[in-house]
Amino acid sequence: MKEEEHQVYGKMFETLATEGWGLIRERLVEMYEQQNNIMSIADEKGFWQQRGSLGMLHLIIEMESVFEGELERAKEEEEDSNVE
Repeated sequence: MKEEEHQVYGKMFETLATEGWGLIRERLVEMYEQQNNIMSIADEKGFWQQRGSLGMLHLIIEMESVFEGELERAKEEEEDSNVE
């Protein structure tokens, strides 16, 4: 992995470690919990809209895990390319 990529990930993790991000994440979790009620869905169209909305909220809430996974895959790819 290039140094520039390391710096980008470092900055992203710094952002996720801030108090502000923690507050935003808490609000997103509240939104997720409020919307995660299938009984309130009126029709199929509403179901798919709700599913998309919940999927995006989940992705944002779990952003740190997503970045960690990307970083781990990049490290593994780098190690694999060094072995060959």
